[in-house]
Amino acid sequence: MSNTRQHKWYWVCQVTGWTLYFFLGLFISYNFFKGSATMYGIQLTGAFLFLVVTHLQRYLSKKYQWQKFSIAKLAALILLYNAVCSVLVQLLTYSQMVVSGMYTWKQMEFPILLLYSVNGIVVLSAWSSFYFAFQAIKRWKAKEVETLKLQLSLKEAELEAIRSQLNPHFLFNSLNNIRSLVLEDPSKAREMITRLSAMMRYVIGYNRNNLVSVAEELEFLDHYVALEKIHFEDKLAFSSEVPEDLKLASIPPLGIQLLVENAIKHGIGTQAKGGQIVLSLHRQNGYLQVQVENTGRLGASSAPAGIGIQRLLERVAHSLDQPGTFNLHQTTDTSVTATLTLPFKKYENLHS
Repeated sequence: MSNTRQHKWYWVCQVTGWTLYFFLGLFISYNFFKGSATMYGIQLTGAFLFLVVTHLQRYLSKKYQWQKFSIAKLAALILLYNAVCSVLVQLLTYSQMVVSGMYTWKQMEFPILLLYSVNGIVVLSAWSSFYFAFQAIKRWKAKEVETLKLQLSLKEAELEAIRSQLNPHFLFNSLNNIRSLVLEDPSKAREMITRLSAMMRYVIGYNRNNLVSVAEELEFLDHYVALEKIHFEDKLAFSSEVPEDLKLASIPPLGIQLLVENAIKHGIGTQAKGGQIVLSLHRQNGYLQVQVENTGRLGASSAPAGIGIQRLLERVAHSLDQPGTFNLHQTTDTSVTATLTLPFKKYENLHS
């Protein structure tokens, strides 16, 4: 349901509900006050004021995000708000009675004011219960839909990653390079076949998990870089700086590999003499920073984040329950740095 349609239905329910409340008040006034026209006006004032204070409650709850409060704090806040508003409404309606000449201020009795105030609190609290229950259900449904979308996006990302790693071009290059090693260096050829097998097993098998440890990702990355070095030979130099404690951090599968792959494709692959890639990981203010610096320059049309990075950020938000960020900038005249920042979470292997 669109926001415009929701807004329309909100006002339909508001006007309808408080109109029915007004007619209920008219019925009570007719039976207990002999059809006093003044009391009809007071009932109209009371219903209108209740509409105003409930709408104000809705406005304040949205502006100050009451839905983020705990249930106990929210309930206390709503009760306090309703109590204050109920007393104010009773005082305003009684003022109308005084102005109309029905009563005087001296005739006001505290028990009567208390009784009507409690009645008002009950009515306003019933409205609040329906409103916040509806909002909670709406948020739950929206979150469920968002979760399904993210799960679908995750599956698409997984399939895209598998296609990326298993595409004929990649396999052809890898197998062709390994074939050339068979006669030149059989031992290294066997090593590369083992690496390719381990890499394919990781790519196909990781989709059972939303997260892997940095250590697992680095192991996969080692196989990936080794295979790429066969193709680029001396044109590709790779080094990494990863503290031991950060190897236990969680990361979406292929998160680091994607940054390195982009560095090779858009950086090293565009340099005639090749270049260097430096991977470093840092922990700062509860976040994990993955930085990949490579030789190259950003073009005028270079996009800060392609579809692969966008899907990676979706997987970060889905798997770690908090959003991540990606930044790409020209570090020096000859180097570009890509930085992925994601919430730090220690990896727990639930599948071991």
